[in-house]
Amino acid sequence: MRIVIVEDEAPIREGMEKILKKLSPSYVLAGKACDGLEGLEVIRREKPDVVIMDIRMPDMDGLTMLEKLREEGVTSKAVILSAYSDFSYAKRAMELGVSNYLLKPVKIQELRKVLQQMEEEVREENSQETLLSLENIARSALTGILEKTEETTAALEKKYGVSATEPTALFIVWLDGHYEERKDIVLRILQEVAEHAAGFRSIVTAFAERTQCTMVLYHMDTAQGWEEYFDSSVVPMILSNTENKALCVWEECRGFYELEEGRKRIRQLLDWSLALGNEKLISQKRIDGISVSPLKYLPEMSLRLKQAVIKKDEKEFAACFVEFLNYCKAQTHRPKDIKEACITFLWTILNTAREYISFEENELEVQALLEAVMGAFTWEDIENIMRSLYKNIMLGGNEETGERSPLIQRAEHMIEEYYSQGITMEEVARKLGVSPEYLSRQFKKETGISFTEEIRNVKVEKVKTLLLGTNRNLTQIAAMTGFSDPKYMSKVFKDVVGVLPAEYRQMNG
Repeated sequence: MRIVIVEDEAPIREGMEKILKKLSPSYVLAGKACDGLEGLEVIRREKPDVVIMDIRMPDMDGLTMLEKLREEGVTSKAVILSAYSDFSYAKRAMELGVSNYLLKPVKIQELRKVLQQMEEEVREENSQETLLSLENIARSALTGILEKTEETTAALEKKYGVSATEPTALFIVWLDGHYEERKDIVLRILQEVAEHAAGFRSIVTAFAERTQCTMVLYHMDTAQGWEEYFDSSVVPMILSNTENKALCVWEECRGFYELEEGRKRIRQLLDWSLALGNEKLISQKRIDGISVSPLKYLPEMSLRLKQAVIKKDEKEFAACFVEFLNYCKAQTHRPKDIKEACITFLWTILNTAREYISFEENELEVQALLEAVMGAFTWEDIENIMRSLYKNIMLGGNEETGERSPLIQRAEHMIEEYYSQGITMEEVARKLGVSPEYLSRQFKKETGISFTEEIRNVKVEKVKTLLLGTNRNLTQIAAMTGFSDPKYMSKVFKDVVGVLPAEYRQMNG
């Protein structure tokens, strides 16, 4: 806690400095002044957490100094030193936010008590300040945990000048499996756009669990066509710097409280990437402006595919997939029709393998494959699913490929997304349409660790990130990462990492 002393009596000023050093190593003397005028300059320059000041001083008294500071927006807490016990100035002091008085001569125990109280207040306010930062408000809104409270609305309107219902827009860059290698360049591009484009303000953030980078636009000049600007200027820049390994989506919302609904709509828009490709910005406006054709799966397309499976001809299988891909891309079709055609393609592979080469596939794994296809956004994803299945067929279903099955990949993704909400293996198994016993067995078989250990490891990694990347206290971090309380979090953290969270923060701070 940074402290400035403003006191005209040198012995008291110097004595106070010595006392602070003895009371706590966390108390940092940021400056000293002998009167109100000098105090003004020191406080303006140092911006301390607490000012310990005398009332009666030459040139400018303490309350006049504090009044000027309040007019300038300085919110440092104040402790008044006074030799007077009548406090005739109490009303004026209260108006300036002063609630702590110490009579001269100052007693060390009273000073310690006051400073401990103020340190706790400063810590709490700093934590609250972090929680109510505009980026945190936006992230909470996007993830659905932002409550529409008077405090949040006041922070938006009074602190940041943002109306809770003013038009906002979401620009999302979805990177999927290329997230780790491409996120930094995408974030840099979005930050540069935010800094140089005039006519809107923005918040740029990233969601590792959703493999996407997000820009929230607000204070937008409605006379400008921002969707068109991003489509013509920003999207090409992102695609050229990610080797076309990105999907860019645009959605408009009515204020911060609707950002979660906007994100959900974007999830539906992403499906259209199979029909529209990633060369242009995907948006509802673009979808509304196109005409779609029905897609019928041609029976003759299956003949070559069946032969490729029977002969286990991987080259011919790849050619069949290219033929299927070109057929789907020849015209613009609805995502639902494309996904159904992909399912037919997958069933052709499975049924042929079962009939002609005695391939036995677990029904639960088949269900996971079908769900993986329905959840895919890119042709690259669909091709990987088909190739993974085909390799499994070529190996007779008995040898390990070294790759995660779609079922376990989806389970891992759900852990990443819902770890903080206390999700259980039973809930994940139910969502995936398999039994908990089967999921437990497959998870351990493919990852080498149990489902519970994976959740624990994910939580610990998130705790590490929050310890080093934020100023949040252990209680807040425990709540954000799904631990029941900070003590239990500390125990688990030490079991995994070898040191307590506080020690980890200190060692790596």
